[in-house]
Amino acid sequence: MTKSRFTSLSQAVEAYYDELRQFIHQRTGSSLMAEDVIQETWIRARTTSADLPDNPRAYLYRMAGNVAVDHVRRQKNWGREEGDSYEAENSNEHLDQLPGHTPDLIDAIISQQELAILDAAIRELPDKCREVFLLYRGHGLSMREVAVHLSISERTVEKHVARAMLHCRQRLRDAGRNI
Repeated sequence: MTKSRFTSLSQAVEAYYDELRQFIHQRTGSSLMAEDVIQETWIRARTTSADLPDNPRAYLYRMAGNVAVDHVRRQKNWGREEGDSYEAENSNEHLDQLPGHTPDLIDAIISQQELAILDAAIRELPDKCREVFLLYRGHGLSMREVAVHLSISERTVEKHVARAMLHCRQRLRDAGRNI
């Protein structure tokens, strides 16, 4: 794969979305976690200031793998609460056997639609609010780290993050998603 095919890393995530999701699903055994991981990978790709690598596909596999490791670690650290949702998904595996029922495909379509809604919502945010939100959620910085990085108070970071979250939730609700 050459650099010229894509103009951004997030565009490469979109092109390789299905194969990345399948790769993470095979590694984690959870389609829900795979969706979460690929969405977070897209956000990180969208917000990175790094140059487009020579081999975006390989780079994204590595990035998604690292995000998956982070998710597994968080699941272990946070205890059973988050793990239950992923395990509950796997307890319904028999649904895959029903004719005409393809939850992975439906979930993927819904996730792609929600991702597009969230992308648009993030673009609608005021510049500073968007910057704070993407550093916090996209790059995984703590509120304190964002505050230091942008030379603003932690309280200001909290306000921007809260505003962005409310805006994103509202856009999802406007689109008929029950959030």
